[in-house]
Amino acid sequence: MKVKATTEKDRKVRPGAKNSSTQKPIFEAANTIVRILPERTGPFELIAQSRSGMSHAEVRQLASLLELTIRELAILLSMNERTMARRLVSGSLNKVESERLLLLKALAAHGLRVFEDQGKFNRWLRRPLEILESQSPLQLLDTATGFQVVDQILGRIEYGVYS
Repeated sequence: MKVKATTEKDRKVRPGAKNSSTQKPIFEAANTIVRILPERTGPFELIAQSRSGMSHAEVRQLASLLELTIRELAILLSMNERTMARRLVSGSLNKVESERLLLLKALAAHGLRVFEDQGKFNRWLRRPLEILESQSPLQLLDTATGFQVVDQILGRIEYGVYS
């Protein structure tokens, strides 16, 4: 997966360029902003990324960003903890696991755009919501339908619809 890193110099608005301040950073480290997913990623690019498999470094980066434990991440990727730990040490994810990770990255990007603060989004993920029958959004992310439901709720929040 291509990860775009920008520096302070790159974030300045150039004449005729779109204002880059509308694209919120997802992960900051050592004065460098790393975007997990670009604002516009086509479906065929996502398919290619999932087929090639995600590296353990990308898994660790996302887990750190969302403050996920190995156990939580293993549940989200539909594997047991031991397999997850082994994959984090030695290998990459398979196609299905990579696709789930890409869905999680897209959701993280959407959540950051909505909440404009990673900590607030991370807390929201763990908060039980009445609209989700007193489950937290994180509990629903073990299924594809759960990803859709959580993404729809983020959209409602983004547009000011009571949720």
